[in-house]
Amino acid sequence: MDGKKAGCQAVFYFVILNLFQNLITGKLEDKKVRRYEDKQFIVNGLPSKSPILVSSEKAAFTLAEVLITLGIIGVVAALTLPSVILNHQKEKTVSYVKKFYNEINNAVRMAVVDNGDVDLWMEDARTDNYAANLKFVQDYILPYIKYLKVDNCNGQKVCVYLPYGMFTYRVDGNGGDITFFINSKYERIPKNYFAFQFNKRNDVDANLSNKPIVEPYAYSWDGDYNPPDSNTLKTASWGGCNSSASSDAKYAYCTKWIQLNNWKVPDDYPWNAKE
Repeated sequence: MDGKKAGCQAVFYFVILNLFQNLITGKLEDKKVRRYEDKQFIVNGLPSKSPILVSSEKAAFTLAEVLITLGIIGVVAALTLPSVILNHQKEKTVSYVKKFYNEINNAVRMAVVDNGDVDLWMEDARTDNYAANLKFVQDYILPYIKYLKVDNCNGQKVCVYLPYGMFTYRVDGNGGDITFFINSKYERIPKNYFAFQFNKRNDVDANLSNKPIVEPYAYSWDGDYNPPDSNTLKTASWGGCNSSASSDAKYAYCTKWIQLNNWKVPDDYPWNAKE
């Protein structure tokens, strides 16, 4: 369906551009402009000046032609601008997600230098409450990033406000859960909510388990990624990047999907889906 739509748009643009070119390149009404010039003649041996009529031709636009051209420009703009704006929004969003991804990993690396290996910080039975999570963030994250403020915006999670967004942090017995929000509000929608994990234990895929770095969230993901034939990052009932996934982990795998798509929003990504 998208291919047919793109083909129709291409034909339409071709017709419009040819019409516009015809208007510009000469299929216009010629307007004759008349003016008088002084010419010098010799009469009876004496110089004499006599005005003569000189006719020249110049191409000009009629009002109707101007209105038609403006109308064509308006139609083309109406058809193309929404797509251009949407693509710009997606690229800008992904650029902030990558910026956060790089900065939070740099913070972890510096924390390792100062505090030793991550396994020394991550307790197997950590208390999951705001005070414990705040202590963890204050010890291992905040000293190594630039932030605006910290507060409790969602239950036991610590909310850290950055110059370009906000992230929440919580650590339990399975590892760390991190979520980044572009608009600095706790809104779990695919164009605003991006989930990450830190040293997360994964019983399904050992390759994703206990990594001492921050990675897009993939807890319990089965590793099936072979689009367009199969992609459980999109279709999974728990954590899947779809509106029907279980509410406690809906859209959790969206960030991993973007990463595996070369840090680009996929064409079938649920950009406008709601909570």
